[in-house]
Amino acid sequence: MIPYQRQEQILKLVNNQKFCRYSDIASQLFVSQATIRRDTRDMERMGLVRRVTGGITLIRDPEDVPYDYSATLNLKEKRQLAQKAATVVSPGMCLFVDSSTTTLVFIRELMSIDNLYIVTNGFVPAIECSKNSSWHVSLLGGRVNSVLQNVGGNKAITDIANYQADLAVFSCRGLTDKGATDANDLESGIKHAFSANADQSMLLVDSTKVGKHQLYISAQMHDLDYIACDVTLPTPIQSAADQHSVQILD
Repeated sequence: MIPYQRQEQILKLVNNQKFCRYSDIASQLFVSQATIRRDTRDMERMGLVRRVTGGITLIRDPEDVPYDYSATLNLKEKRQLAQKAATVVSPGMCLFVDSSTTTLVFIRELMSIDNLYIVTNGFVPAIECSKNSSWHVSLLGGRVNSVLQNVGGNKAITDIANYQADLAVFSCRGLTDKGATDANDLESGIKHAFSANADQSMLLVDSTKVGKHQLYISAQMHDLDYIACDVTLPTPIQSAADQHSVQILD
């Protein structure tokens, strides 16, 4: 098991238990305590956990999770929901796409569809989109966030107003029956602007985000037209989606 895979498992353990001893983690992952200490030291630097005497504790979801690290998490779940979401897209559509690692997986599911127009605030999604020579790719201007590898702020929101997309596609850090939320106001602002300037909006959310909420509202349930998730959503969320005619993609 390579480091990022161990770190994903460590994060799942501490999310479930809130405090984990180094010895217990090492036993469950079949590695030495020294290896776990190295992994958790790196995770603490990224703001994902806090090291304490004898083990680690959970830090409430950090505002920004490093892009390279996030790109390694929950790949199976992201692929499952991305395959569902791709069914909504057809040739010639104009899409707003946020900078998340979930939408990066979604973009890869679209590569067989020709002649898409993509507007994004993410450096990595823009590069990925440019691999399809029939696509027309635009990168928003704005304030650079080196951790998330994207742009945001007022300049980016002003740029969004120059477009009218068929579909806004974005992810979130939490989904409840009230809607989608994020830990960063710049991120939520971008998603509000995407929704306001698109005919329809689609939320991509993997099962680790369901039932959680963050401080900033990215999209209320009535702002959404589609939700793609890798699991069946809890009844309260399904009921809220039905109430607002939001289609949950199977």
